[in-house]
Amino acid sequence: MKKVWLPLVGLLIALSAVTSACSTSEDGNAAGGSTESAGAAKENNAEKKLVRYVMPGTAPQDQAAGEAAINKKLEEDGLNLKYEAIYIPWDVWDQKTNLMMSTGEEFELIHIMHDNKGPNVLASNGGIIPIDEYLDEYGPELKKSLPDWVWDTVKISGKIYSVPNYWLDSAYADGMVTVRQDLMEQNGLQAPKSADDLLKLAETLKSSWPDANKNVFIRTLNTEPAYYLHPTYETYPFTVFQNLIRIDQQGQVSSWIESEEFKQDVAFFREAYQKGLVNPDVLTAPTEVVNNEEQMGRFLFREGDGVTDKVGEKVPGAKLEGYFLNESIKFRSYGVRNSNGVSATSPHPEAAIQFLNWVFSSQDNFDLVLYGPEGVYWKNIGDGLKEDLKLDSNGAPAYQVASWMLGHVEMIRWAANTHPTILKYRASQSTDAVNSVTLGFNFDASEVSVEYTNTLAEFNTSILPIKLGLLDYETAFPAALKKMKAAGLDKVVEKYNEQFQTFLQAKQ
Repeated sequence: MKKVWLPLVGLLIALSAVTSACSTSEDGNAAGGSTESAGAAKENNAEKKLVRYVMPGTAPQDQAAGEAAINKKLEEDGLNLKYEAIYIPWDVWDQKTNLMMSTGEEFELIHIMHDNKGPNVLASNGGIIPIDEYLDEYGPELKKSLPDWVWDTVKISGKIYSVPNYWLDSAYADGMVTVRQDLMEQNGLQAPKSADDLLKLAETLKSSWPDANKNVFIRTLNTEPAYYLHPTYETYPFTVFQNLIRIDQQGQVSSWIESEEFKQDVAFFREAYQKGLVNPDVLTAPTEVVNNEEQMGRFLFREGDGVTDKVGEKVPGAKLEGYFLNESIKFRSYGVRNSNGVSATSPHPEAAIQFLNWVFSSQDNFDLVLYGPEGVYWKNIGDGLKEDLKLDSNGAPAYQVASWMLGHVEMIRWAANTHPTILKYRASQSTDAVNSVTLGFNFDASEVSVEYTNTLAEFNTSILPIKLGLLDYETAFPAALKKMKAAGLDKVVEKYNEQFQTFLQAKQ
């Protein structure tokens, strides 16, 4: 059985941190607002509060220099904080972060990928703490940097558990597929409008792939539903939560994997797999290998918004484009896909909020943290655009924090030659999208934490091979469903429905 962090340990640590915060002066304000004596201030500055930010991936080449510049600016602005990024390789992310939290290793911030292990899981397992009181006291600029409805999306039982990373409007994220436009044009292909169109496109590209190595496949986002197919279904729009629960716009809750729409998703992937369009090693291929294939433009299509201009730099003539199979409906099924939580292991959780408050309080601070010192790593060329000045040996910025980890749709800077599709869908907000009835609701899994954790783990073991078409639905699904039921699926659905109906009634 998958190990669950001990909620009691997290709770005790969180209570200890809160007590500490309440007995400490607000020393994170800008210089000039403090009544401390010079001597006390000097002593306080000598013991800066660490802001250790745990994030996935590999540290950029000039990480140390970037951190030094950030910490210098923090000190100049009178904040008793010291920033430190802790990068953890993708292939050991879950293992390492689980260990850090279960053993009580101290750090302040952790990046949360909602499609991997969302705030609901971390909160129910005691890994992150509610931050309302810290936002009220230490995060006024942070609070007002995001609209109320975005904050609502990270509430669990009425409490805010993470800082939303509103780096794109989800109305433009659901439903998109990314394709090699240059190869589409070479093969006389039109924009796909249906699931059949997409399969035919993938078949054509595979058979005519220009490289000798034709082991090229659909780039799947394994843990996400096939959102791009859903707008083509008659029952759309509907919402899928964590691959476990389906919610329609009338508020009806049911098991996602037992739905007709899930069965349609599976049928699409089964056909794709049988036609050789899905990598037979899709479940075990190393992340680095998969990412490298994507960076080289070696995919028949990519699920989701993967449009970038970088492919053309590595493959001359290659260009990407994004398409929606059904342009008629823009649906915001969730608020954010990423957020940042405050760790229950931090001895001073307020420092995390002080830091983020500072980051989002000005464009200058935001630019420094994400892109490094201006004039050294990048040049401001106006209108939210930038020119990179220093690159590493792989052609990537020598210093940069990914905007999907720490970003804001209105503050992110883009390269001058950024693809028009990116600017259209990532640097703007939809004004006419339909919001899911679930927006603002967050499931509190604490009462079914064991069942919730077990069903998520069982999904990856038993259902995912079916979802990706590796196994035949009629043959494999009955046994897989039985395992999901044994893991506690019905209890999770029942508890979700109970809380969701209460949420809907409170809105009336």
